[in-house]
Amino acid sequence: MILIADDLIRVDKYISDELDSIPREKIKDFIKASLIKVNDKKIKPSFKLQMGDEIFIDDSLFEVQEIKAEDIPLDIVYENNDYAIINKQKNLIVHPAGAIVTGTLVNALLYKYGYDGLSHIGGDDRPGIVHRLDKDTTGLMVIAKNNESYRYLKTLFETRQVRKEYLAIVFGNFDEKCGRIENFMDRDPHNRRKMAVRPSGRRAISEYEVLSETDGFSLVKVHIITGRTHQIRVHMTSINHPLLGDPVYGNFKHKFNLDHPLLHCAHLSFEDKDGNEMVFDKEVPEEFEKYKNILGL
Repeated sequence: MILIADDLIRVDKYISDELDSIPREKIKDFIKASLIKVNDKKIKPSFKLQMGDEIFIDDSLFEVQEIKAEDIPLDIVYENNDYAIINKQKNLIVHPAGAIVTGTLVNALLYKYGYDGLSHIGGDDRPGIVHRLDKDTTGLMVIAKNNESYRYLKTLFETRQVRKEYLAIVFGNFDEKCGRIENFMDRDPHNRRKMAVRPSGRRAISEYEVLSETDGFSLVKVHIITGRTHQIRVHMTSINHPLLGDPVYGNFKHKFNLDHPLLHCAHLSFEDKDGNEMVFDKEVPEEFEKYKNILGL
């Protein structure tokens, strides 16, 4: 597996943030055993990355149970020989992790394209996967069909050349109808499954615009410049506008029977390897539209 550094921090911390399925102490052991290298050279866990450094991670660290192809419906928005753009549905985990080896997007991709029809340098448990959406987040994702495409797309993401815009329904109304949120995010020391605004973390940048408002709720468009785990959910909570339905961050009381945030990646655009500007937009799913209408947004 190859990661391309986009932050000037210790290599063990960077990998721990990117691959939250591997504890940081284990990462240190792997580095000492030369199972993780930077620019094909041995390093120490304290090695500080430079922008663009290539982090090589031995595939043996991702050995999992056999991942089987499963006939799970996929909404293909566009595809060519190099990549596919999909509209991910709710309740779909992107890739296997821990004991979860079935019912994921990867299982569906293996059924649709086969192992040889997907990139595999991102790890044997993540064929085709260039970036992720949370289980309950819907919307646009790009899938790499070969290793060359994976390298190209991964570089675009790491160098912030992919534009991603999300729609979300949040609590409250805004004094400033557009703004920029810039701070640092790290694991919550009290709950490793959560992220938090902490000075020890990595820089996180989001820009938001209020599209419509009703009494006590707003529909916002969020452009994420960085791509940290749970970034939108943490950022909107940090300015006292948590997402409607989010059971983890904010968790404001509401009258709706929702146990997940209403968050949808509606826009994805980038320049392909031939210099063509590729732009994709996808309307919100039926459930999201339902609550927009109920709230008058």
